[in-house]
Amino acid sequence: MRFFRPLPRISLATPEHAAELADVLRSAWEPHRAQVGAALWEELTPDSEEVGAWFRGGFEVFRATHDGQTVGAVRVAFPTGACVVDRLAVRPAHRRRGFGEYIAEHAVGRARRAGAGRVWARVPHGLQDGIRLFRKLGFSEVAVQEGLLRPWRLVLLDRAL
Repeated sequence: MRFFRPLPRISLATPEHAAELADVLRSAWEPHRAQVGAALWEELTPDSEEVGAWFRGGFEVFRATHDGQTVGAVRVAFPTGACVVDRLAVRPAHRRRGFGEYIAEHAVGRARRAGAGRVWARVPHGLQDGIRLFRKLGFSEVAVQEGLLRPWRLVLLDRAL
């Protein structure tokens, strides 16, 4: 009988992880490709060069590993005393094990340690599993963000710390 769930190890990613992070994002979003549309698909699945630019642009990126494999990722940023959480991704083969929740909780914990007063999360419109995950963690939907240059919609969720 098993009394505990295996959890991924979460660590701060570095630019050297850009290719594997890009692969995780592509793998995680592939099952939702038709659901999110071509423009948002392109945004959600950056190549390794763009992921590498995140590190130069002030983002913190965390990678989740399990059994020696990168299975998930999340990106956080700290504009104006708040924390923005996006790009939460878990490989399809590792879903429904609590990994996404664990990664999201890590991002919220990072915001708390940074002294952020609020955490905002961005989830593609219509991705109910993602919205449910953040609601479970105490977030509330506050707005829908329309793409300015491309036709996409993101649900913005908010949580006070």
